[in-house]
Amino acid sequence: MRPRRLPRPLAAALFALAVFAVWTPPTGAAAWDGESLEGESPGDWYVSEYNAILPIWIRESDAGIVPQDSPEMVIYEVTRYPDLVPTPEQAAAAERLRKDSLEAARRNGWLDFDRALADGYELMFGDQAHYVKREFIVDDRVLDPDRPEFLLYFDTPHGKRLAAYMFLVSSPDARGPQVGGPFTVWHYHMWARPLCLWRRLLVVGMADESGACAEGEPSRRSPEMIHVWFLERPAGWFSTDMNLEPFDLKRLAERGF
Repeated sequence: MRPRRLPRPLAAALFALAVFAVWTPPTGAAAWDGESLEGESPGDWYVSEYNAILPIWIRESDAGIVPQDSPEMVIYEVTRYPDLVPTPEQAAAAERLRKDSLEAARRNGWLDFDRALADGYELMFGDQAHYVKREFIVDDRVLDPDRPEFLLYFDTPHGKRLAAYMFLVSSPDARGPQVGGPFTVWHYHMWARPLCLWRRLLVVGMADESGACAEGEPSRRSPEMIHVWFLERPAGWFSTDMNLEPFDLKRLAERGF
């Protein structure tokens, strides 16, 4: 049987067991490898084509992932922890990342959409929710709650509301540090048609018929990224899923997180 993600009740219980542990976000210029918080590493990397129910993990070395001809885009989740129970330290680190991110968003004023724009965030190419700050894309910081590469805003009856951060790795081929063990699953995108990536990290356009880009370099694979949600999601605080239901938007409108 292929390993699967932990049942949500067990995951929630493990979060509750570890509320006193402390996670300190990375500082300095070097990208953080996460090893000090991941505990004993299982060694292999696993991937699963994203689905909204449960991932089906297979070893990356056995996956044979290649750029597809169709559909237009496929999302793959990646983990080093396909079937391991997180340690209390990992559970606490994941919860601390979520709490520190929300506190930083409040401290920086990013619950106010206009403040985010004034701070240099702009809508990403071809998107409706991801607002990016290029300065943070290339600062070599990883999982820094005060320097998130993306802020995710959704339209609600009361205007745009901040729903999540999205963090990006510091280089195109880097692995996302799983500070929360099995809880903190990263993901990446594969495209049927090359897109143009600035610094090989940020989508800024589509390649023309010859495969050339007006800005950036053509690529059929994105770097790794992870969401940190500020409202509870069925698949957890770090869910890859971008779909919000009407009741989620109502909670956002009322700042119900």
